[in-house]
Amino acid sequence: MGKDIRYSSEVTDQFVKHAIDYVGAGVVITDPSLPDNPIIYTNKGFEKLTGYPTEEILGLNCRFLQGEDTDRDDVSIVRNAIRNEEAVVVELKNYRKNGEMFWNELELYPIYLESEQKTFFVGVQKDVTERKQNEELVSHYLEEVSRLSTPIVPITDTTSILPLIGDVDDRRLNQILERVGEHVQKTGERNFLLDLQGISRFHSGVHHGVLRLYQLLDMMGTRLIVTGFHPKMAMESVQQADFSDQNIKFYSTVKQALSFLEKENR
Repeated sequence: MGKDIRYSSEVTDQFVKHAIDYVGAGVVITDPSLPDNPIIYTNKGFEKLTGYPTEEILGLNCRFLQGEDTDRDDVSIVRNAIRNEEAVVVELKNYRKNGEMFWNELELYPIYLESEQKTFFVGVQKDVTERKQNEELVSHYLEEVSRLSTPIVPITDTTSILPLIGDVDDRRLNQILERVGEHVQKTGERNFLLDLQGISRFHSGVHHGVLRLYQLLDMMGTRLIVTGFHPKMAMESVQQADFSDQNIKFYSTVKQALSFLEKENR
């Protein structure tokens, strides 16, 4: 015969407060029915996270955690969620009492209490600064790898070269177009060499990429010169992309292209 288990339907406010204090995250409760949606409760986790003692911030709006660097769009997301009584999760740049910045992962939930006949908002806050810093570090490394994979090398005051190595997919092609566009806009060069000698395989993406780069540079008044263009690629280009109507010069080697430019400038 199983045990006769009875569950109590009454849990004291004091018990709930003690239970919430054991939660690792910060918990804050606000009352949107009062002017400026003030804080009516915080747990010890919130005090530890922000450095503000509860008695110092009761009656205040949570915006005191914001600073000049807090993203206004993220703040608007929170404001709209409160207005529409919706749950939301957002990461905010907040500041502790000592001025130290931290990334605050805020989970906001509307809770309707039948006994009070109104809705409160419960915010669960977690410090995710370390994760955000790691994400920013990874993003920086990826950006650096991208930059190193598209090394634009100035040859003269009017000419630069981009030696491509490895494979070219759509993502890398977009990075190339963006970097070359920024470089030419900054330098105003007359000639830009694209060396394809290090390309691991020729496919439609490479051919159409050359065409898109030509179109970009042509609009900027810069001439595209392609080197490393061997017979196999020339035959494939007839099927993949039509260069016949484009003012693109092709050379087998960089040396040949530079020799042409030298003669042209005499």
